[in-house]
Amino acid sequence: MLMTASIYFIESQPGVGTAVDTATSDLSWYGDPGNRATVEFGLSVGVLGMVSFLWFIAVIRRRLAEREDKFYATVFLGSGIVFAILATTAAVCAAAPTLVARFGGEESLNDSTVALAHGLWFGLWGISASRFAGVFMMVTSTLALRFEALPVWLARIGQGLGVLLTITGAFAGPLDFLFSTWLALVSITLLFSGRDRSARADNGAHA
Repeated sequence: MLMTASIYFIESQPGVGTAVDTATSDLSWYGDPGNRATVEFGLSVGVLGMVSFLWFIAVIRRRLAEREDKFYATVFLGSGIVFAILATTAAVCAAAPTLVARFGGEESLNDSTVALAHGLWFGLWGISASRFAGVFMMVTSTLALRFEALPVWLARIGQGLGVLLTITGAFAGPLDFLFSTWLALVSITLLFSGRDRSARADNGAHA
C-alpha cells in the first residue's frame, strides 16, 4: 500500500509520470506549495514502503529458517536489497523537480529539469528496478512452491510475472503497481496461513 501510494503521488507531477507528455505540461505546477507537499509526502511514504519491504524479506527468511537453500537465499536477499536501493533512488530522482522548487527557491522550472527527472525515473524504476523485482518474484515463488508456503496458483503467477518483468522490465503506466499488488497478495496469504498454523498448533496442544 505504501509503495502504491508513493508511485501515485510522485507521478502526479506534470512531465514526470510515464504517461505524461512533457511538451504540454504546466511547469508552474511546481510553484504551488500544496502540490509540492503532495510529492514530498509521496517520497516519504515511498521510503517507509522500502523499510516495510525489507521487513517482508526478514519475515520470509524467518519462515524458511534452516531449510533455506543458500543459492536461492543469496539471489532472494540480493535482488530484494538491490530493488529497495534502486526504488528509493528512483523516487528521489522523480521528485527532483519538486525538491528543486522547494529547496532551490525556483517557482517554475524549465523543460530540461523535468525531462531529466523523467528520464532518471524511467531508467531507474522502469528499466532497472523492475528487473530486480522480477527476479525477486521468481525466486520467492520458487521457494514458496518448494516449501508449500503459498497456493500453487499464486506461486505460478509469481513465477510467470517474474520471468516477464526480468525479460521486459515492463514497469510503465498501470504496470507500475504490478509488483506492489503481488506483494500484497503474498503478504495477506502468509498472514492468514500463519494464523491457521497457530490455530492448529493450539488445538493440538489442548488435545
